[in-house]
Amino acid sequence: MKANVVSTRSGWERDAKVQNLGFGGACIEIAEPLTPGDRITVSFVAPNLWDPLLISAIVAWVKPGPGMEAGRAGLKFEFSSSATVFALFELLGVLEQES
Repeated sequence: MKANVVSTRSGWERDAKVQNLGFGGACIEIAEPLTPGDRITVSFVAPNLWDPLLISAIVAWVKPGPGMEAGRAGLKFEFSSSATVFALFELLGVLEQES
């Protein structure tokens, strides 16, 4: 699954590959170097939603990739509303059905 990541501080925007997704957060693969504590916004395009699902997150950990390869980062979600939690619940249900 793909996601779009936007840095809250720097304003850059990059595509990322989602390795793992759950209620607490996600593991992503991204070419942009991240630092633990960075605040980002993650946008998921879901087949069950009209608009992308936007979730604020804090980078919890990073593992740089070797050489020029993309690294991985663990994200801790910060939900802005119960509607966002419910939308993630629905997205996880759709992803479970597809696998």
